[in-house]
Amino acid sequence: MNPHFYPLAIFLVSITVLLFTIIRLKINPFVSLLGVGLLTGVAIGMPLDEVTKQISTGFGQTLGSIGIVIGLGIVLGNLLAEARATEQIAALLLRAVGKKNALLAVNLTGYLICIPVFLNAVFIIYMPILRDISRKTTLPLISLVTALLIGGFATHCLVMPTPGPLAVMGTLNLPSGQFIGWSLLVALPPALLGLVAAKYLIKMPHMQIAEPNGTAEAVLEDDRKKPSGGLSLLLLLFPILLILFGSVVSEMMPKGTASRQIIAFLGDKNVAMLLGVILAGVLLRPYFKKTFEELISESGASAGLLTLIVGAGGSFGAIINGSGIATALVEWLSSMNMSLLMLGFVLTAILRAAQGSATVAAVTTSSIVAPMIAVAGANPITVGLAICCGSMCCSFPNDSGFWVISRFSGMTVGQTLRAWTLVSTLSGFVGMALTLLIDLTW
Repeated sequence: MNPHFYPLAIFLVSITVLLFTIIRLKINPFVSLLGVGLLTGVAIGMPLDEVTKQISTGFGQTLGSIGIVIGLGIVLGNLLAEARATEQIAALLLRAVGKKNALLAVNLTGYLICIPVFLNAVFIIYMPILRDISRKTTLPLISLVTALLIGGFATHCLVMPTPGPLAVMGTLNLPSGQFIGWSLLVALPPALLGLVAAKYLIKMPHMQIAEPNGTAEAVLEDDRKKPSGGLSLLLLLFPILLILFGSVVSEMMPKGTASRQIIAFLGDKNVAMLLGVILAGVLLRPYFKKTFEELISESGASAGLLTLIVGAGGSFGAIINGSGIATALVEWLSSMNMSLLMLGFVLTAILRAAQGSATVAAVTTSSIVAPMIAVAGANPITVGLAICCGSMCCSFPNDSGFWVISRFSGMTVGQTLRAWTLVSTLSGFVGMALTLLIDLTW
């Protein structure tokens, strides 16, 4: 019998059970990942004390790497949304490119805003703005919706500090500066595909969104002060730029010098995100309706479950590694001539289609492939990018975001499948094609 048969069979059964518990039994992914991880360790024959050790070690190491950034990223997004800085960025971009290029402005708005802010939240906030732009420019609403969604989804799935790419970065132990730089690059063509699709959908009468009764309101102005567009954009990009600056500049300086240590310290992902949150909290305070403490508390509530899921993914990955399943998978893939990049992309897309969540798909796949990278001799950054691109594919009605998009835009299910599911999946393939090109030329 093939020596790889038993570990591969256990692996397939564990993935099947994981999906069954999440999809059919509606068990939270946090509990499912931990439970299936424990059962996998026992079934493969690991000593019981080693199973519990791997579960706790994997959980702790994963959250030790990215737990702080998850919380701070959600806080920053919440601060920007509360101060209406996200709206000001859209207005700034619209003024910069002109109303004739409103689709480009909306597309770039999604690309930038969804770096720290969740796509669903961005979409809900911006729908009244899109309806207003549609009336003022005569652009069909479907084109604006598509441009925003695909532009935003590209960075939501590829660029930290959103949880999916952040989990991939932490689990694969990727250098934050390099991963951000490459992910910003890889996210651009998929985002621009949304612009192309938006222009194409303008010409399709059956794709036009009916204006439901009671939605004719314009974006209501109120007496609240708003930050300038320039300040809003600066606060959005500040931590990202600081991480990139620290990564690039510190590598150019002599090792062991005090200046290099200071720059590397400031460019550390945890420090950069904390400084970004502090700066946003100070400069945006005059524009808050809620207190800073209330916003922090709301963000903490949002971050809690996500943090647990990411940590549980690390536990599951530790079992895959410690049990020998990872080694068996690598050897089997080598015999099949399938690269680790393609495995990461395909497995993430399958998991996304099966259970709906792009974040859970990315967390699960990264925990599975992380132990294989060193054995396979693969480039960890391009493997991480491939996983993130796979998470962009296959958003079906089992994805809660599918219904958020359909409900708040007014699209039918059929329209949502075409404008959202199809285009976002194609954007994932575009990102994967660029990732393969990068890997070949690295």
